[in-house]
Amino acid sequence: MHLRSGGIDVYYIDESHDRQVFVATAIRIPFLRQIEGVWQIVWPNHLAQAKAWRKAIKETLYIPTAKELHGVKLAGGRGNFLKGKHNFHKPQAAKAYRSILSSLPFIPSEGIMSASASRGKYLYGYERIEAAMYALFQRMRTQCSKANRNALTFFDQGHPEYRKLYRRAQVHLPTGSAFGGWLTGATKNMPLDMFTKDANDKNSKHCYFTQAADVIAYAAFMKLKGEMNKLEQWQNDLKLHTLYDAIPVAHINTKVSGSPKDGIVRLK
Repeated sequence: MHLRSGGIDVYYIDESHDRQVFVATAIRIPFLRQIEGVWQIVWPNHLAQAKAWRKAIKETLYIPTAKELHGVKLAGGRGNFLKGKHNFHKPQAAKAYRSILSSLPFIPSEGIMSASASRGKYLYGYERIEAAMYALFQRMRTQCSKANRNALTFFDQGHPEYRKLYRRAQVHLPTGSAFGGWLTGATKNMPLDMFTKDANDKNSKHCYFTQAADVIAYAAFMKLKGEMNKLEQWQNDLKLHTLYDAIPVAHINTKVSGSPKDGIVRLK
């Protein structure tokens, strides 16, 4: 495998789900770029921006930098985020969540994409998870191909099934239409052949990028639940289906989705 002229990106992937919907979100962080003819590792610059992001969250929302961000806990007024000791009241939590999403300086242009699928009773009954993950992998591959880049991938720890799907996609990734039984038509194998190495596990407690993927995934999940009219009353009262709209659109890869162009691929 040759190093491509566009450099290397790192994708951090996390998910949000219930018994009806599964959402996987990837954020893209540049790792290696050629600047004025010299290869430079730029990933530390984005890490510095992520650290500044967490410092700002601490100063304005009183959420300690060491406190791991979890979308589902924060939105529900749980997790002792306030000063690391107390829970936000739910309206305060929703306001804090929107503030966190409103400024994501470490994520580059078109650095966010998600894929979703409805699924059956079992969380790890692979059909629908495969569909969502493969849809996400397809879009990651397309983005890398167009920019002529290589890439690495990190998943949150605790999901060996994602590693299995990723390994499979490095050899066989059907692209063009159907997998999982929702669509029909011819497919072409376009594997993740520009992605180096095996998938990596990352403890989200120690990774701001994975935590960002988590809070974005939950916001996308709430948006989809709202579209299905499946929000709980308190979620509807707090308009949690609009959390995703707080993300600056410049960070979202709107090319990956149909209508609406919001960076979320919806598989039925």
